[in-house]
Amino acid sequence: MKISKQIEWDMGHRVTNHKSKCRFLHGHRYKAEISLTGNLVDVKGSSDEGMVIDFGDVKKIATKYVHDALDHGFMVWNKDKTLTNFFSKNKELKHIIVPFVPTAENIAGWVFLQIDKHIKDKYKTNLKLYSVKIWETPTSSATCTRKDFSDA
Repeated sequence: MKISKQIEWDMGHRVTNHKSKCRFLHGHRYKAEISLTGNLVDVKGSSDEGMVIDFGDVKKIATKYVHDALDHGFMVWNKDKTLTNFFSKNKELKHIIVPFVPTAENIAGWVFLQIDKHIKDKYKTNLKLYSVKIWETPTSSATCTRKDFSDA
């Protein structure tokens, strides 16, 4: 069985070497769809009986490790010296330094890894993170699955 939960956040970024206007500072209303697979819980009387996982439990993990980490922040590639210098002088401004160009594809991979490690830590069952789909705009998305990582 597969289930999905969506979360949203606002975040700025830039794609430093982009051929068009995405190289400039800008922001998006991001949306992530987090999909998990597993068997239905069959423990009689359990709060999540008949579920793969309680949607509220997925929301807690996604809120803590994705939404709260990124919302109203600015994601910066660690090789973008202009912005890393700026944020080193303005530490009070929320920023997230990452080792990749902050494209939708790379953000999807980052979110996948954040959710996956906390699902693995909390649930020792057959529950698995299946995919993370990130919408950067209402019409543009990128999807990351487990097969996108050789060691995941």
